[in-house]
Amino acid sequence: MESTLHPGYVFHERVFPYNHKFKYKTLSILINLDELDIINKLSLFSVNKFNLFSFNYKDHGLRLETSNPKEFIKKNILKKYKDKSKYKILLYCTPSFIGYVFNPISIYLCINENGSIKYICYEVKNTHHEQHCYFIKINNKNKKIKTELDKKFYVSPFLQMNLKYKFFLIKKINKFKLNINVYNKKKIILKTGLKSIGTVLNNTSLLLNLIKNLFYAQNVIILIHYQAIKIFKKQRSFFFKPNKYKDTISFYG
Repeated sequence: MESTLHPGYVFHERVFPYNHKFKYKTLSILINLDELDIINKLSLFSVNKFNLFSFNYKDHGLRLETSNPKEFIKKNILKKYKDKSKYKILLYCTPSFIGYVFNPISIYLCINENGSIKYICYEVKNTHHEQHCYFIKINNKNKKIKTELDKKFYVSPFLQMNLKYKFFLIKKINKFKLNINVYNKKKIILKTGLKSIGTVLNNTSLLLNLIKNLFYAQNVIILIHYQAIKIFKKQRSFFFKPNKYKDTISFYG
């Protein structure tokens, strides 16, 4: 099975107008979306049903229980880029733990027959259960994929909307790394990202990593709000969330 378990960590460093940094452990998976039937046979991991660990269609793509996120990716690539080619689609995300999950960012990789990444989709969520997907067509074969994006989505009360992102993605055989710089016209405001090392996805690895990262999914949302309080004490102001009534998509390349 190509799908792998990815224990790792997320880091966050506020650079301007004050310094504030933290990091926390994560437990992610890199799923080949053609292997969901195989994954569903694991005792501790289920697809679209309750288990210790689970992956649910409703958490990704169209966010419907009946809609495989793979079809969401394929339809948008066809609609925007008129590309009917067959791609292996990998999804890097956090699995649900005893029914709870929060994915600040999930990453789809569309890989062609030569093993090159042709498209990437960064699926971003906020704590208000809203979602925006950034689709990017990749025009180079570099191991480090650099993408510059306009900030289209409200993710934090401490970041205004009129900003830009620089994404730096590195995917190796057993390593996954994403760095994100948030900046305005003058300077970098925030550096954040994630890093993990892949291991076999089976019942033994799930159980061992659960012991090391107990309640990891719940801890993420607790830590986010805890750090928000600390940031507010430094910043003493915040940006209100604009109204948003549906999931949105943007395209690059």
